[in-house]
Amino acid sequence: MLKELGAVAVIAVSSFNAEAADKLPSFDHAAELTTQARTIIWQELASSGAENAYHQQITCLAENIYFEARGESFKAKIAVANVTRNRVEDHRWPSTYCEVIQQGPVRESWKTKQNNDLLPSERVYYPVKHRCQFSWYCDGQADIIWANMEQSGEIIEGNARAWRESVRISIAALGQGDYFIHDNTHNATHYYNHNLVTPSWSRKLETTTIVGNHTFQK
Repeated sequence: MLKELGAVAVIAVSSFNAEAADKLPSFDHAAELTTQARTIIWQELASSGAENAYHQQITCLAENIYFEARGESFKAKIAVANVTRNRVEDHRWPSTYCEVIQQGPVRESWKTKQNNDLLPSERVYYPVKHRCQFSWYCDGQADIIWANMEQSGEIIEGNARAWRESVRISIAALGQGDYFIHDNTHNATHYYNHNLVTPSWSRKLETTTIVGNHTFQK
């Protein structure tokens, strides 16, 4: 019987190791994962028994949760996951998590654009700045998941906790493992940070709930 997913209580910083991280399959995704971050997701995928076919989608969703809500509550992270899942299940958006998260116009790198001999698979493309669905993906900043940081010999665990929570939520959202998450957004497909902006598109949508710093709409 599936159980509802609860917040992460303990972060095993001492369990980080490069050998375990190298076992994570290699595939295209948006962010750069440090050895610590790769170790965490490998641990969670292995312990949950998530099928290999789901690993890429789990990683994409976990990255989206992390960058959109890493500083917010566990419930807020679940809400971001639910909006992403609701879009995947809605015919108006692409049918995979990676495609939903990376949706938007792209431009080719000037380095590959000038080389006429390259194959299509060898060309490099970047999202057009501030034109994607989730702001972190096209804000022009380096997207690196630091699962832990050391300052003056002291390990700071906040990022590790946020990343592990993001991974666990992602696994549950995709129906892998022993846990589930319920839709705490009431079928929302959009959200925005009401402390920073009120987008024009929000006037045409119905507000379903507010979680943390975000207003959710459909």
